Amino acid sequence: MKPPVISIVQRGYQDRYGFQRLFLRYSWLYKTNYIALSWKLLPKDWDQKTQTVKPRATLGGETAAIVNGDLSKTLNKAYSIIADLIANELPPTFDAFKPKMGAEKKSAFLFFDAAVKMLDEEYAGKQISASTLKVYKASLNKFKELNGDLRMQELTRDQVVAFKRNIVQGGKENMANQYVKYLKIIYSRVLKHYKLADVHKPFEDVSIRIVKISEKKSMTMGEYLTFRKALADYAPESTEYETIRRFLIMCRGLRFSDTTQIQKTQHYFTFEDGGTKFQYLTVNAQKTGTKGIVPISASDEVLLQWQPDGLLFEKLQYPVYVKRLKKLSLELIGREITTHFGRHFTGDFILNSTGMGLDDVKAIIGVKSDRIAEIYAQKDIKEVLKKFYAAVANLESKSD
Repeated sequence: MKPPVISIVQRGYQDRYGFQRLFLRYSWLYKTNYIALSWKLLPKDWDQKTQTVKPRATLGGETAAIVNGDLSKTLNKAYSIIADLIANELPPTFDAFKPKMGAEKKSAFLFFDAAVKMLDEEYAGKQISASTLKVYKASLNKFKELNGDLRMQELTRDQVVAFKRNIVQGGKENMANQYVKYLKIIYSRVLKHYKLADVHKPFEDVSIRIVKISEKKSMTMGEYLTFRKALADYAPESTEYETIRRFLIMCRGLRFSDTTQIQKTQHYFTFEDGGTKFQYLTVNAQKTGTKGIVPISASDEVLLQWQPDGLLFEKLQYPVYVKRLKKLSLELIGREITTHFGRHFTGDFILNSTGMGLDDVKAIIGVKSDRIAEIYAQKDIKEVLKKFYAAVANLESKSD
């Protein structure tokens, strides 16, 4: 029995943006039929020969890997149905084929279960990364926790707005917007995955603006000085003491990842000029690869407590440290902060409010960390350190 010929094609009218829908083409015994698929794309982004979406295609937020994965599953399912019909000596007519292609279509299933199943399949097919899977599931878990186990067609805009409002009232507006953003993406994918209609449009006109931390004020001077004073309230080497010590170093412009690499023999330098002792750390930023210096003033010297292995801080996983910092900051200044608050404090307050510009820091990016190179770079470093020490002295005089 001759099997039908199956392929995916673009056909029909283009919408006002130039997008055209994909169809499953089914040809058998000189008869051709079509089944509309979920995806629309620009004609230039479709490779008819390989039956795939081209990389970097314009897909309204999806990736080519996601679309190609869905198309591959559609074709595999079609071939499986045809093979089953032929094996049972049944004519593979379109009338016999079409109901089986839509047999799994459901509209009354739980949003959480459907979304998790779809995400697990995408992860198994390497269409999304482990980190993406984690954040998507976190948003789903939070939504289920606050709204219960809703069916797809029960989702409404009022429920989404109430979900966002609940989190915002807890003082976590950015988190609320992130969750809603992820839920909107997941909801859209579930609709396409199961070929469902968007009945209530639950995410329509719901604001999901994500405010970057760099757009906020990181910390006030008073909050920074509260951390400085609190260091003396805890026993050296205690969890609280080490959490504050590390954060105060990050208040000199470092990311958490930068603090994990600082070694005394490689990154710590000191010299004297006019009776003043100058100290600084050189850091090769792990996130960007750029090199820079971290000025260490006289009052910062207490922060330089080297570990037996030569590192400035003990080895610690980022999530563990952030959890400790949030708990401690809530106790000290009444709100949770993250490691980036310290980094932005440097630029927002110490640098820009004392006449010390960012060019002073940029001027020494690229300085090598070996001692011979430092000798030649020390003139520029000295000027930056003098300005920074004056800035720190001015800041700390406000706490007296």
